[in-house]
Amino acid sequence: MKTTTPEYTSVDLSGWARKEHFEVFQSFAQSTINQTVLVDITALLKHIKKVGWKFYPTVISLLSEIVNRHTEFRMAMKNNELVIWNRVHPSYTIFHNETETFSSLWSQYDGNIQHFQTVYSEDVAQYGNNLAYWPKGESPDNVFFVSSIPWVTFTNFNINVANMQNFFAPMFTFGKYYEHEGKVLLPLAIQIHHAVCDGFHVARLFNELQVMCNDIIHHPSGLATSR
Repeated sequence: MKTTTPEYTSVDLSGWARKEHFEVFQSFAQSTINQTVLVDITALLKHIKKVGWKFYPTVISLLSEIVNRHTEFRMAMKNNELVIWNRVHPSYTIFHNETETFSSLWSQYDGNIQHFQTVYSEDVAQYGNNLAYWPKGESPDNVFFVSSIPWVTFTNFNINVANMQNFFAPMFTFGKYYEHEGKVLLPLAIQIHHAVCDGFHVARLFNELQVMCNDIIHHPSGLATSR
């Protein structure tokens, strides 16, 4: 029986087109999808400098918008059943120069980039100097993950998780952006479980992200999500 709550909706596996794929990649063929792309952020960078946004929360906002558009990026196991979160929020890393360690923060995302700038700034101001791994408290279940390595660029990045069987949240990592042939390029990597997602879905995410980076100038007050 399908379950619906304010937080999530259960997946009816019997009528799901990916039922067989899900079962295969949850059993003997366990695997993740790992892909790194270069995102052209030339227009995005100009816009955020013009309006005074911060780069890190802006990228987190764009990823949050796209992840919340598509069910394959909002899946999880809950009470031994596959569910789709109604909304997911970003969990992201904050680096501490004095200890060369990081903390994991999460912030609520409501679909508006401008508002997320404020939410992010408030959370960092309150918890950013706390050296604990979870200074705000352990993140809720309905999150996805973002981290940044702004000191170096890369052409490939991979995180190895020991047990991925029920770990379906996407993990994003981006590096140092750089100029090349008149464009500013940002290396961005994703890791996600193959049970809920294929190369098609990852490609669509990256293509939508590129469109958003190109068109950000048309959204001066933020991207108001349709959700």
